[in-house]
Amino acid sequence: MIDRKERLLSALNRAVDLESGFIYRLSWEDYTFFPEPFPRTRFTVQEVQERILRYPNPERPGELFAWDIHGRLLIPETISIPDVAVVVIHGGAANEDEFLFTPDGPEDFADFTTISPTAVRVGIVQHIASLGVPVLVISLPGHYRREAWPPMETRQPEFIIGETLSLAEISHRLAVYTFRMCVEAVKVLIERALPGYGIYIWGHSTGGEFLFLMEQYGLRNNVLGAIGFGTGTPANIRKEWCLLYKSDTFGKAVERLSVISGLSRRTPKIYEGMGHVGPNQPWGSTEDWFRLVEKRRPMFKPFLQTIEHQAYDMLYEEVRRRSGLPEDELFITYKADLNRLQGKKLLFFVGELDRGHWIGGAEHGVEGRFEVFGLQRLARYANEVRLVVIPCLTHYGHIEGYNECLARLMVTGLKDYFRL
Repeated sequence: MIDRKERLLSALNRAVDLESGFIYRLSWEDYTFFPEPFPRTRFTVQEVQERILRYPNPERPGELFAWDIHGRLLIPETISIPDVAVVVIHGGAANEDEFLFTPDGPEDFADFTTISPTAVRVGIVQHIASLGVPVLVISLPGHYRREAWPPMETRQPEFIIGETLSLAEISHRLAVYTFRMCVEAVKVLIERALPGYGIYIWGHSTGGEFLFLMEQYGLRNNVLGAIGFGTGTPANIRKEWCLLYKSDTFGKAVERLSVISGLSRRTPKIYEGMGHVGPNQPWGSTEDWFRLVEKRRPMFKPFLQTIEHQAYDMLYEEVRRRSGLPEDELFITYKADLNRLQGKKLLFFVGELDRGHWIGGAEHGVEGRFEVFGLQRLARYANEVRLVVIPCLTHYGHIEGYNECLARLMVTGLKDYFRL
């Protein structure tokens, strides 16, 4: 009998069959038939929400903008790994619902003690929680709305949940939608929802920045390490990679984003152009994907968040002028203290069809792939890094078919890699 778990753990723990010292290519059969690391358990779901005050409101002297951050905390009845939780932070244009539900599944919570994990399509964090690991899944300020979102072309961020703000105020807020503000909001939510827990952070895509910033900006929880899929790197590492391999992409993007206080609105055509379409998406066309999630997924991303994440520092002076903020509030993604990775392990997964993270730069050899390039840089600081490549998955493999298998891999990593 093939011991699929042992094959993975031999790679992770004993460096067997690794490429470039940290890359392991998982077979499709090992992925789809990977064993359950723990018995399934029921879990409860708690809504959590906090508010921070940050940055002056130019229309109301003496008043600071309020920013609401929302999340859901999934607590298993039976805990598999004591005093440990996973914190999940979405990427651009998404929110917590992307990890709670799938496009083609019900907007509901499943009990996998009574049904098979393959009987219903739910979000990956439901699978993680049902394997006994608490999960806090977060929506960044402006990205969560209790009611269905309005039509794509008119929707705006809901920075104060339940309130409609003027277009002028939204514009002012978008000019100061910094990672520094988001880090402060995430910090408050984690500390109040998970007091005393050690945490592993999974930041998807743009959300990957938070791993490298939370402790630096005062998070009281102990960050034990990082587990991720489609996870980004600090902006300065991305800038280094782009200058080496993608320098021709800067011009048009910088021109488009120079307004600073705008929103990038996602469309099916944009997602197709970004390579987010793959063979393991059971919902059908990209148009079907958007139709299924349009009422719960924001489908927009603040320009300033893109500017800071993509390392467009040539816009720094315009950002400073438009925001009116001091230097220590801007481009903190460039200033991550990577020495804080010392003693930590990073376990990242990437889809073989992820154009931005795995395919991009491959023409320059394995070290040109963005995910490989980034982890090689992070390995200079972290105790150890591992990258598991999964066939058939795109950047959105966490919502694609067999996403319960990705949860099994992640929880196995928590149990048998990080705690070794």
